[in-house]
Amino acid sequence: MELRNKDEIRNEILQSWLRGAWVYPMQGPDEQTYLRLTPGGRLKMRRKIGELEASLGESGEELARLEEAGTLSVERERLELAMMVQAYTSERRFIQSQGASLGTPVVTYEQGAADDPAEKEEQSPE
Repeated sequence: MELRNKDEIRNEILQSWLRGAWVYPMQGPDEQTYLRLTPGGRLKMRRKIGELEASLGESGEELARLEEAGTLSVERERLELAMMVQAYTSERRFIQSQGASLGTPVVTYEQGAADDPAEKEEQSPE
């Protein structure tokens, strides 16, 4: 088995999401390209997050925290689960910031621990 680095695996995962129409590129205001989840991609990710959590026996939120801290091991399924949780929660936050209301999230990952108690109250689900 060939050893690959995290960036290669991450790129491969993103390419598979593009081919599967889970994401589409969007030009941001700062001339940077962002990947947005398609509505079908959000549904597919909800299902896949549950499947991967069950098969790996690990929490997607915890793996996302490890990835954010830079301590997640280089394993494709664990990395993909962490990336899915990050993408899914980012997309939900963006949609909600635009005034749309969404149903119950499959995961509730908070990027970076908020130090301000008022900020934590805003982020907590009702």
